[in-house]
Amino acid sequence: MSYCLITLKKFGEFIREEIDSKDLLNASFRIKVEDKYLIIPIDRELTRDELSVLSKIDSAIKQSFRNDLQPSKSLPKSHFDVLQPLFSEKEMEFIPRSFDTIGDIIVIEIPEELVDKKEIIGNALLTAHTSIKTVYAKAGKVEGINRIRPVEYLVGEKKTKTIYKEHGVRLAVDITQAYFSPRLSEEHSRIANKTKVNEIIVDLFCGIGPFAIPIAKKVDSQIHAIDINPGAIALLQESISLNKLLGTIISYCGDCRKVVDEQNLEHIADRVIMNLPGYAIDFVDVACKTLKKEGGIIHFFEFVGGENPEKTIVEDISREIAKNDRKIDSVLEVRKVRMSAPRQWQMVADVLVI
Repeated sequence: MSYCLITLKKFGEFIREEIDSKDLLNASFRIKVEDKYLIIPIDRELTRDELSVLSKIDSAIKQSFRNDLQPSKSLPKSHFDVLQPLFSEKEMEFIPRSFDTIGDIIVIEIPEELVDKKEIIGNALLTAHTSIKTVYAKAGKVEGINRIRPVEYLVGEKKTKTIYKEHGVRLAVDITQAYFSPRLSEEHSRIANKTKVNEIIVDLFCGIGPFAIPIAKKVDSQIHAIDINPGAIALLQESISLNKLLGTIISYCGDCRKVVDEQNLEHIADRVIMNLPGYAIDFVDVACKTLKKEGGIIHFFEFVGGENPEKTIVEDISREIAKNDRKIDSVLEVRKVRMSAPRQWQMVADVLVI
């Protein structure tokens, strides 16, 4: 229950500002709309003089006492705010600060110390992020030939599929069918911005298309997208239909080594994308085979540790390219994409090969 002011809607904002400036607004309740009137909750009954001042704004304003107002809901800033009253100080130290938001699904890594409270953490994420519908926990590393991370359902809707949006691109994602990381968002955009009109691109490990779709949306180009995971290729095809593309994407399901031979993709590419850190080094020969004879660009991704990861990745890709009777004309860019483990980075090297 609360004291209220009843004012015409057209004067409502002026009245609200006036009473708020005098610290009289009762923020515990929501302002209510009734036909052409606003019901504004206030902390106490106003004096005759106070009401007289407001009547200069709305001559028909009047006071009332209402018991039908809805409590206001103040959203927490983060899941930390929700969990603070529920967890001990020691437990709060283990709560993950980061997680992957993929469309309306969150995937979080639950530390061993809080496994018995994983559902509470999941519900805290739903409370703090109203656009999220489902929370999953990582249940292992990305594994298998199809590169899928096992996940465990925690709370929310029991679904694994969503639409992820980045830089004006829509991607169909199913977290149980193909690996996808939103942490490479800037990398997807960076490479798309480097691609020129009429280029031919070969994406050797395309996944659901986070590189192929942004490129085709930005420039009139031809992308040959290859992945061994049929689930990833199905999601790529769905994403093609979700976006208005300038370029053309031709998808192939299979081992990129076999696909390049069987589909006659030798010496066609101006640009090759090799986003399979940990394994891409074994396919540099395939990338060299697909590049045009006069040369082209390779975007090579690798997990690198040590004191000088920039030097290491260039040495690795240079050595493998030399094995294929080609060489690096110039190193265009080397950068850290993200930290993948303590003292280890996911790196990318853009190299011009001749």
